Amino acid sequence: MRNLVKGLALSTTLILGLTISSIAQTTANNTTKKERSERPARVEMNFTEAQKTQMKANREADKAARAKFEATLNADQKAIVQNKSIHGKEKMEKLNATLNANQKEMMEANKVAAKKNQEAFAKTLNPEQKAQFEKMHHQRGEKGKGMKDHKKGEGKPEMKKNS
Repeated sequence: MRNLVKGLALSTTLILGLTISSIAQTTANNTTKKERSERPARVEMNFTEAQKTQMKANREADKAARAKFEATLNADQKAIVQNKSIHGKEKMEKLNATLNANQKEMMEANKVAAKKNQEAFAKTLNPEQKAQFEKMHHQRGEKGKGMKDHKKGEGKPEMKKNS
């Protein structure tokens, strides 16, 4: 009889502990969601249907070009691309050292095409959208404090530690 009472008390304590910990976890998640909702709202760009269509076409063209390029990569090159321990400039240097002339030409053509698409889309923006676009870039700059030494293509910078 004592063993039954001890077992029942132990299982009740265990269930109570698990219930309390799950409530604590749920509360922490709700707090996180609340903090997210307090962030500044995204800037609404109010794109026209033509602009949305052009953006989608640009994304699809870039995606197709990347897929075509990646299809030309051999196993060693794919391993470099998928390696999560190297980033940015270092990754590109390693990859470029293994690319043949056709692959380099294709990669450069993809960059040029993406740049042309981006410039063509920028020309379709009205003055209000251009101002909103600039505002978005300034907001991103605020989020990236501690990363101001970061330059495009150089990978992730080391965060500055506060002492």
